[in-house]
Amino acid sequence: MARLSQKPGHYLQRDQYATRAETINALLERWNLTPDTELLPLNHAEGRVSAEDVYSCNTLPVCRAAGGDGVAVRFADFEKGVPDFSDWKENVDYAPADMGDDFDDTFDTVLWIEEFTFDENGKILAIEPEEPVKKGQLVRPQGATLKKEEQVLKKGDMITPFRLGLLAAAGIQEVKVVRQPKIAYIPTGSELISPGQIPARGQNIESNGLMISAFCRRWGAEAVCMPIVADQKAWLETALNKALETADIVLLNGGSSMGTEDYTSTLLENRADYFQHGVRCIPGIPVAVAVVDGKPVINLPGPPYAAFCALDWCARALVYHWYGQPLPQRRRVKAVLEQPIQKPEPHEMYVRIELQKDGEKGFTAAPMPMEVRFAQAAERWNGLFIAPIGRSKWEAGSEIDVELLYTDC
Repeated sequence: MARLSQKPGHYLQRDQYATRAETINALLERWNLTPDTELLPLNHAEGRVSAEDVYSCNTLPVCRAAGGDGVAVRFADFEKGVPDFSDWKENVDYAPADMGDDFDDTFDTVLWIEEFTFDENGKILAIEPEEPVKKGQLVRPQGATLKKEEQVLKKGDMITPFRLGLLAAAGIQEVKVVRQPKIAYIPTGSELISPGQIPARGQNIESNGLMISAFCRRWGAEAVCMPIVADQKAWLETALNKALETADIVLLNGGSSMGTEDYTSTLLENRADYFQHGVRCIPGIPVAVAVVDGKPVINLPGPPYAAFCALDWCARALVYHWYGQPLPQRRRVKAVLEQPIQKPEPHEMYVRIELQKDGEKGFTAAPMPMEVRFAQAAERWNGLFIAPIGRSKWEAGSEIDVELLYTDC
């Protein structure tokens, strides 16, 4: 039988727990990051962050152009009303002018194509402007879209699909972006086996890696899943050293609490320049965070929901800080609680919410207790309520702000 032992140092001492905000601030203050940059073609740059200001190489339109599908004419011909067009010839007295088209400098005004009637041979039968013709109407001047040396991207801008189109129009073929942070994920536990294997007695599937990697990629990081490491101190340290050699952020999963083989947090404490064990947030109190060799290392709890919570408030903040971006806020809606919520003080609590539309009245929020099975929660859970420190109970019928789980960036 394994011998129970008291862990050294800061091991889950309640009086030394920190809040989420204190923990993140301490990490960021000690993380002296200097992100590299890389040059990418536009078709690989969507979702990346610009590392420099970018300016247009082009002026568009090059000269004035049609601002709609129409017919180019001379304003002088319409100054006193619709002229006699019985002997008009195409490209002499008028010219086709589709949206964005150049047309001969002879013409200075465009009428909507719908205001013309043509016969089967293209001869004009009628011109019926809906409004009095104005000189220069439906004509976009030179540079109406872009001007040469106009700024089209600022350093720190996220490159969206719309911005990709703008960059292409500006004549930009490559853009310098901030390199994606590399996150190494180390699953730990002698009981773990890889997905796809059939678990025997005493074994469990290492399922958190897929979830963690997917979230990291969604936030803009490169995720690398390392092999499962058994609960052996020397093996854990070897895996940590390998991860620190290649990654910018290291996530370990498991071994953060008070089990007889929970070595990970003590390993971090021995190696760290900064170490915090215990966060005032439920679930996931035994989260351990450290700065080792100048890099953030987070020991996530093993249970999937607790791992998600720590990943959400800690790893996500690190990724956005890497890019110099503010942490995006999820969209929130107000909802009426169907059952009460109670939590211990002084802790925050991530509460899973099943949010439902209640006709025209708004939304109802059904909190999901920790006891709800993982399979049921995965099907029903679509919102979050983060209960703050300073209050312990929310009654049924009260209104809360619920974060929509699936609208984050």
